[in-house]
Amino acid sequence: SPADAACGRSTDSLAAEVSGLLAAPVLNLACLSATTAAGLLGPQERSGLLLPPQVGVLKQVQGLQFVAVAIGPNDLGWSDLVTYCYAVENCADNLSQGEFDYRLSAFDRDYGTLLAELAALPGQPQVVVVTSYDALPATIDPACPDLRGPAAAAGLTTAEADLLAARNDQLNTILVAGARKYGFGVARPHLSPLCAPGSTETVDGSTGPDLQGLADPFPFHPTGTGSLRTAAAVARLITPDPDGN
Repeated sequence: SPADAACGRSTDSLAAEVSGLLAAPVLNLACLSATTAAGLLGPQERSGLLLPPQVGVLKQVQGLQFVAVAIGPNDLGWSDLVTYCYAVENCADNLSQGEFDYRLSAFDRDYGTLLAELAALPGQPQVVVVTSYDALPATIDPACPDLRGPAAAAGLTTAEADLLAARNDQLNTILVAGARKYGFGVARPHLSPLCAPGSTETVDGSTGPDLQGLADPFPFHPTGTGSLRTAAAVARLITPDPDGN
């Protein structure tokens, strides 16, 4: 559909992989650049289309049995924060930290509203919240192009990678606490970070990287392999309905 094309939905998506693993029909509502406020709770404009709120669409689905909600750092304007860390020698300054804290607080409020809406869905379907993954390795390899960044960039240092990982942990803390409050499941996908051993494309039968690098169409997003690993984490938590479906 036009919405599928505008949102970049594909056969490698989380929804498609979950559908294959569970042998059940799954509706894919995910959309590039969606946030909790603009995409899930409110409308989202994408490629000239005004898409209805994803939660609003869910309320109209008949026989809804489960919902998987994957929330990443888009809500925190992650690309701005990461770009800044690539550009400077040390991005752990008060201005950057203050901006992150402000965005995290705003997300916390929107996330609380989202959880309440999901808990009130007709038929009370099972809800699984998917946590955010760490895209960067614990140890920085200066030879890795995904860590050096663009030609004019300073590149990421170990301290900056640690800072971004800590901020991702703060996001996950909010995601998990909110999900537990409502009794929702929590899926924690474990994806190999960029430049980790075995994370590069090979021809020896390995599955290839879990994440897209800077030279790929959607950097830091999962590859087909990464989507399958995430789907496996979700599928393990889905409980069959009383009819065995």
